[in-house]
Amino acid sequence: MIESSSNIIKTKYEITFSKMHGAGNDFIVFETNKVKRLDGTENEITLKELQEITLKLSHRKLGVGFDQAIIINNDPKVLKSAHYEMIVINSDGEQATMCGNGVRCFSKYIIDNCIESKSLNGTPKEDEKNGDIEQKIETLAGLVITYPKISHHLNQYNLMMIKVNMNNALILKTNQYKDDEFESNILKKTITNEKAYLYTIKDLGLTQCDQLECVLVSMGNPHCVVFLERNIELGNLSSEVASNLSTMKIDEIAIKLQKLPLFKDGCNVEFVSTTNSKTTNRVISRVFERGAGETLACGTGACGVAVASILMSHCSHEKEVTVSMPGGDLLIQWSNETGEVFKTGPACTVFDSKIKL
Repeated sequence: MIESSSNIIKTKYEITFSKMHGAGNDFIVFETNKVKRLDGTENEITLKELQEITLKLSHRKLGVGFDQAIIINNDPKVLKSAHYEMIVINSDGEQATMCGNGVRCFSKYIIDNCIESKSLNGTPKEDEKNGDIEQKIETLAGLVITYPKISHHLNQYNLMMIKVNMNNALILKTNQYKDDEFESNILKKTITNEKAYLYTIKDLGLTQCDQLECVLVSMGNPHCVVFLERNIELGNLSSEVASNLSTMKIDEIAIKLQKLPLFKDGCNVEFVSTTNSKTTNRVISRVFERGAGETLACGTGACGVAVASILMSHCSHEKEVTVSMPGGDLLIQWSNETGEVFKTGPACTVFDSKIKL
């Protein structure tokens, strides 16, 4: 029996997009005006619709597959100094405040597609003094500035190195201090009150551990950094469980930490090995993100890890900290003068396409 045409589910949208990744953290990237309704209506696309689209396309078997959707609006409404607005939606359909790897792909997409900013009546131009192109991007975490390194020696086909001003690292506000004791504190190299960022989480009740010492950092989104060797030293983790980061089972611990009432809105969890970090200024990290699970890399997570590593004296702030993740390396600088964090890393276009759903 042939099904009647009235019972066939019609497609609602047509989307032109790029599949991209930053150090293995993968995305679908598109402009709000590249989402076309197929019923003929031309109203501005809503956040609810974007979340619906993301949820359908993110499935790695039934859709395109990605960690986050990175969406470009060339007419930001909130920050008048911004050139563009970045909307980030996790693969579970929930909106995120910021994505450090995603903003690099956002930056490359703008360059590759010559996206004009309505506030500029054109595209950002090179600075005459240093040749940098400065892109000011509005996010839920505030204004983020990116600098695509057009002539960088590591650039290759479909790949571009992007430097990002990730703004200041902050003390993560949690539910442990009802009076917001550390609300306004900015993490600096001279900070001496470990109580502001160092916290031992007890009564986890897990087979691998019952408590963990964590460093709590905000990069506009929350990060809980777990240093493995330090926790082995404290007796919180056994060397059998945590001596090899690449094979360690992190899911159970990460999910438990993310659901703790300590955190106001969950957290991203980073597990870090600091072997030889003082001589190399390099740490190795795996990340379990809110709304996405374990990813190959996380830009804000790498920044949080570098800041935490400096605070705990595993690395020096006097030169770049290399954060090595399964998807690749990110270079992190923490300014001793301004407290700003700068991240440099790759943005790569995998393919461009169009889809109906």
